[in-house]
Amino acid sequence: MWWRWFWLCLKMIYKLLCCSMSLIFFCFNVFWFFCNLAIPWGTLTLIIICVASKFVKLQRSPNEKRLLSLLNTPDDWPNYWPIANRGAGYDAPENSKAAVKKCLARGYRNVLLDAGITACNEIVIANRLTVERASLTGNLSHHTLHELQQLNITDHHPMGSQYEAESVSTIKQLADFLEEQSTSPTLFLHLQDTSAIMIDQLQKFMHAHETFTQRTIVISRSPLAIYQLRKLRPEIICGLWHESYLSLSILKSSTLITSIYGAILRNIIAPVIGISVVFLNKEDFNLHIGDLWRNVGVRPIVYMVNSPNEKRYFQKTMKTQYLTDSLRSEPHLLMKA
Repeated sequence: MWWRWFWLCLKMIYKLLCCSMSLIFFCFNVFWFFCNLAIPWGTLTLIIICVASKFVKLQRSPNEKRLLSLLNTPDDWPNYWPIANRGAGYDAPENSKAAVKKCLARGYRNVLLDAGITACNEIVIANRLTVERASLTGNLSHHTLHELQQLNITDHHPMGSQYEAESVSTIKQLADFLEEQSTSPTLFLHLQDTSAIMIDQLQKFMHAHETFTQRTIVISRSPLAIYQLRKLRPEIICGLWHESYLSLSILKSSTLITSIYGAILRNIIAPVIGISVVFLNKEDFNLHIGDLWRNVGVRPIVYMVNSPNEKRYFQKTMKTQYLTDSLRSEPHLLMKA
């Protein structure tokens, strides 16, 4: 009797192996079919996109000399290298006029500030953290200008007691403040909101305030937002904030995929939207990546660089400007100390 059960077990195992092999061969054949079908069509699609991009691309910068004057020149060393993130938010209340004033007083002209839009469609110089620290919920767009201007943005900063009370500024108030300064700063305006309302309000404001436009570089994470803004106002200089692609598992899995992604970003997307600068994560940056961006006419800037050794490395070896949260850790200041 036992041999019958043994024979049945062998037959079941045999059938299982046959089915498994059939499934494997089927999957392999399907994969082979799609590879043969996709490669020529994928190549053709890429060629069409490259050709089409030549007809829809925007002019990069209306004046290269203007861009160079905004970013300073290496003759301004050592103040040339750092860009104060949120007005050097570790040293003074972030996104405040006091922080900008302190940067200018110390000889640093390059300042990045965040911009968002309120529920009443007013552009303000703030970000979501400003709202959260004040125990409010939601994005800036969930609150009116009146609500935001009730906040004292110095309250929740470690050095806030050293500064006078200050409320959230509108973009108009910021423009008036910058006009009053003896030193003309270069403003990197980082858009926290890329909605159609934000783009429309910003382009209207910059059209009405020529001086503000001349000193401002608009930064956004969205290539589409940049394209829409520069299509309306080609004279605006823009930059792309590029999030770290190393956080994407599909790009980590293959060097080839990473290279293709980078090539598309640099050689198709960047020329189409007409950016002049790109902000890259320091973990994704090296000399080769820097040269590739410079070869397509885009100046790379790295973020976030806060330690003195890293700053010295990007100054001396990479020769690349960097975004920093503190100007107190600049290498030349520590060497003097």
